[in-house]
Amino acid sequence: MLGEKGILLMKLRSMAARFSAVLMAMTMWHAALWAGVGKNEARYMGGAFTDVKPGAEGSVRVGDEAAVFAWGKQKYTVPFTQITSLEYGQKAGRRIGAAVGLGITTLGLMALPILLSKKRKHFATIGYKDEAGKPQALLVEFGKDVNRVALKMMSLKSGVKLEFESEQAEKDFRN
Repeated sequence: MLGEKGILLMKLRSMAARFSAVLMAMTMWHAALWAGVGKNEARYMGGAFTDVKPGAEGSVRVGDEAAVFAWGKQKYTVPFTQITSLEYGQKAGRRIGAAVGLGITTLGLMALPILLSKKRKHFATIGYKDEAGKPQALLVEFGKDVNRVALKMMSLKSGVKLEFESEQAEKDFRN
């Protein structure tokens, strides 16, 4: 038979296990919330499309006459003849959220290699003229498998030279 101390110890262990599970779930949820865009997707960061919420994920398709951006059920077309500027930039950062989440689950053993790795976010600013001839801009975060193809095709089809935010961004883009 278990005494009072044994029952109390079992309850404490159960509470500790629940607390650990909740803490781990909260940590992983937070990391997923701030994760980058999927490798074949595009995230709307801001610009002329006022009815799209910043952070909305979708896709981009480069057609014969225009680039088509789709976020949810909304589709927007930017004709190549209306593009006036293309700029590419990137932001490299440490994988802090993933390191914390994995560090908790593995007692810190696997956190260091993840913390030392970098993830890159690929951003493009697309300047264009709307139907009324007014200058507009669109800021998009591209997934790693989309950025080069989409931007190179937009540059070729529009005749607008792709500008780079920095020498490092140009070097990484070209490699």
